[in-house]
Formats: sequence, structure tokens, C-alpha cells
Amino acid sequence: MLILSGKEALHERIRDIRPLEKALNEYVESRKIYEPVFCYYDAPNEYGIEPVARDAEAIREYVSDFEKKLGDFDFLLLLGGDEVIPFFRLENPCDDADESVLSDNPYASRDDNYVIPERACSRIPDSGNSDFMVQQLNKVVSRHDKSFGLTARVWQRSSENVYRPIGEPEELECTPPVTKDKFDKAWLQKKDYLYFNVHGSKLSANWYGQEGASYPVAMGPENVVGSAGIVASESCYGAYIIEKTQDNAISMKFLAEPEVAGFCGSTTIAYGPAQPPSSEADLLVKYFFEYLQQGHTLGESLRNAKLDFARKSLRRHGFLDDDDTKTLLQFVLYGDPTLRVRPPQKAGLIC
Repeated sequence: MLILSGKEALHERIRDIRPLEKALNEYVESRKIYEPVFCYYDAPNEYGIEPVARDAEAIREYVSDFEKKLGDFDFLLLLGGDEVIPFFRLENPCDDADESVLSDNPYASRDDNYVIPERACSRIPDSGNSDFMVQQLNKVVSRHDKSFGLTARVWQRSSENVYRPIGEPEELECTPPVTKDKFDKAWLQKKDYLYFNVHGSKLSANWYGQEGASYPVAMGPENVVGSAGIVASESCYGAYIIEKTQDNAISMKFLAEPEVAGFCGSTTIAYGPAQPPSSEADLLVKYFFEYLQQGHTLGESLRNAKLDFARKSLRRHGFLDDDDTKTLLQFVLYGDPTLRVRPPQKAGLIC
């Protein structure tokens, strides 16, 4: 497992990096199974790999050089937000309002086919302070055997299909009637999984429901109190964190909660069907939940979900259409990729 960050950029973002470095050393020493190694891409290292500038392509090449020295690794953990380790700005295959697709897929890939990841890759955003990052490194997963889901009314049937691997479809809450003012904070507490299929915006801190032409505010960062579990959101810009903190991004507020172990979501406009069968974001998140339920780690679950998504799309159409391609590129994972909700259920999984 390679843990990667930029020393100069971290200094700029969080000032005193000593608490983070101490937490990193403790993390590396305590994780014997995955043999984690930590490096700054912009500083000399004991492996003789030349430092590089704060540039996505250069950092990706640094990761490749690291594998040539030490052999292939299955997990890659990026420490820092876009200002520390830049997202790739990939060409948007869809005709929508996104100028490009923010993606970590190239970091997870060993060749020029960025669409299909080979490594389990995740990121711990910095939120501008070291305490936030240290908290992510120290998280563990508590089991509660309960889930929560919230869907826009217009997507209720398709959301039920996604939610089925982790809970009873009839237990899904819908918005409307759920609104920010009527949101019960207890819904998010003592859960294994939290699922959201709602509207989002990179300009607003809120997520929105829909019924017909009505788009009520479903929830905001202030509704995320005492939350627990793994969060997966299909909302547009649900994982958009450029110049965001826990005060103006629900994803960051979830990560600031001590018992939220990870967040999976889209950095840009996401697509999904109004009715089953599952496709696009619905299908990817459904596969993500299924792999988590089988005992895979967070990082493995998203990587495997993307692989299965691509296979299913190829079987259906014979190719990946524009929506499929964008879905595979835009979904990212925040948090420790080696955490898991359940013990492994299949032979051969590392526990």
C-alpha cells in the first residue's frame, strides 16, 4: 500500500504537519497486513525516486516509478485535497454543463485506459487542518446492522433497487415529504450504510429532493450530526470538494463525523434512471454496496464495482456509452481504503 502526499502543499494547507506525520507513522506501524509505505512526491526519499512537481501527470508517473522500484501494490491512499494532490481534469464525454470531469481514476490505473481502475484508490481530503486528516487515519468501523436511505420522490423505484443489498426498500425515506426542517438526525446515527439519491450542486451546501417541478431542500451540513457508517451518494457534485470545508459541503461534514468511515460520491453531474433496471450511478452504487456486504474493503469495493459496471455495460451494449464512461470516471472514494464493514465472506480475502 502506497500513501502519498506533497510536503510543500501540506505546509501551505495545514501549516504544522508534525501531528499528521506522527499519526502517519503510527498508522504505518500498526497496519502489518497491507505493508503501507508513506512518501512525499516532492521530497527526497530512501528509494531513490526523483521528486516531482505538484502536477497530476507527474504525480501519476511518480506512482508508476514507485511500483517499478518496489513492485505492484493494490492500495493507493492520496493525502490531501485538490490543492495537495490535484484531481485529473479529464475530458467530459457527455454534452452537459461540466467543462471537465474531476477524477482519481488515472491514479488507480497502470495504463492509458483511465476508465478501468486496477488499484484500490482513495483520498483523505485536508479540509485545511491536520486534525481532520488525523481523524480519518484513526477511524474504525462499528457494526450496527442498520442502514438508512433517502431518495428524491421522482427516483423512488430506482432507489429501492439500489438500496435492496443493504436494507428493506420500503424503509427508504422520500423527499418530499422529507425536508431540511423535518429531517430527523437520528436517521443517520448508529448505521452501517447511509445512501442518498438526491439532487446536488457545487454552488450550494444543500441536497435537494424532487417531485414534479418541486425541488425542496432535503438536507444540509447541519443535519449531519452524530452520523455513522459508510456513505454513498448519487447526488450531482456530492463529492465535489474544491475550496470546500465541512461548513459548506455535506461530504466533508460526513467525514468530520467520528463514526463515518468513508464517503463515495460523484465530483460532477451524475446520471441515473427514473425506473429500474439499474444503470449509470444507480448500478455503480448498488455494486459498491454488494461488495461491502461481502466483506471487501472500501477501496476494493469501489474498484470492483467499477469493473463489474464496465462488464455489465459491455454485455448490454457492446461498448461503454458516454454516460457509462462519465460514471466510471467521476465517482471517487474519501477515507481509509482498507477499512471494511463486515468480515470477509469469501475464501481468499485478507482479514
